[in-house]
This record gives sequence, structure tokens and C-alpha cells, in this order.
Amino acid sequence: MIKLILIRHGVTVCNEGGALSGFKDSILSEKGKSQASKIAEYLKDEDIDKIYTTPLSRTKDTIKKLAEIKNIQTEETSLLNEINFGDFEGLSFKIIEEKYPKEVEKMIKEGFEYKYPNGESLKETFVRVKNEMSKIINDNDNSTVLICSHGGTIRNIISYLICNDYKYHWNFKIDNGSITEIEVDNNFAVINKLNDTSYMNM
Repeated sequence: MIKLILIRHGVTVCNEGGALSGFKDSILSEKGKSQASKIAEYLKDEDIDKIYTTPLSRTKDTIKKLAEIKNIQTEETSLLNEINFGDFEGLSFKIIEEKYPKEVEKMIKEGFEYKYPNGESLKETFVRVKNEMSKIINDNDNSTVLICSHGGTIRNIISYLICNDYKYHWNFKIDNGSITEIEVDNNFAVINKLNDTSYMNM
């Protein structure tokens, strides 16, 4: 069995401005920094064997304090990055609607198959995340693994573990700083926590 603790990075400057940031780096806002401190306090007594992050500062900075408290060296993997928005990185959907109306039409029509210009489709991202999660699960049997990543990545992880398909991707709400806990045992997955932000009020 493996226990997964999935954390979405804290609020970023791009989040607050409504800009897309997939592969684009975006620093934590003051609210995001506060969330990171509260996450460390909340999970400081949790048994954790390994910590994975993506190479982006927003995930590394969210979990840095907790990793120091637990004295765990984090392992970075870009395969758990958010979807690559390509040419739309750093833009808001409002700007995209105004400047690229034909792309918005394609986005609606093609759905999961839609590929951002010079970026990825959600389907491609799902496969990338699925393959990396399969490796992480196989490499960490009988362990508790914390993964600090991104909203889309966590939705992909849940979709993979629950139904091995991306079709339920948008059925899961994953807030900044939220904690989701899933136990996986012999291909059975049990969600113990989903999008939990209760620690913020402690």
C-alpha cells in the first residue's frame, strides 16, 4: 500500500492576476507564503517518507519549510508539471477570448483533445502524469509520499487512480494550498481527503 498526500501549491501572483501559468514560473503571493507556513505546521507530525515537487518555484517554495522540518530532500520531476499552455502562458482567458476567438472556438469544440499552440492537450498531459505516477507508486510501496504540484496535475492523478481515464478531470475541485489524501492498495484507491483546506482556519 502507498499513501499519497497531494498538495496544490499556494496562491501565486499569476493566480491572483488571472493569468495562465503552466510551465511558466510564478512566485507565491503573500497569501501563498502564508499557506505554505500553515501547511508546514499542519503536517509537521505526519509520517512522510518521500517528497516530490515540480521544478517550479511555486511548488518548491510551498513545501520548502515542511521538507526542512522533516529533514527530507525533495525530488523534482517536471513530468508532474501543470499542462503546458504554450503561446498562451501568462495570458488571461479574457485576453485569449479577445485576441484569439478562433482558438477559443477550437478549445470548446475539441475539448480534451485541444492542444494549446506550441503547448499540450489535456489528454497528452494526462498520459504524462499517469506514466510518472505509475513509476512513483511502483518505486514507493509501503510508504507515505507527499507530492506538491498543480491543480491540473492533481486532477489528473485522481482521475488516473479512480478510473484510469481523463474524462472526469473537471469533476474535481482543487484549490490552491489544498490537501488531498489517497491510499492505493492492489489497484484499489481510497480517497481519505479531497481538497481539504481546513488547516487554514487553525
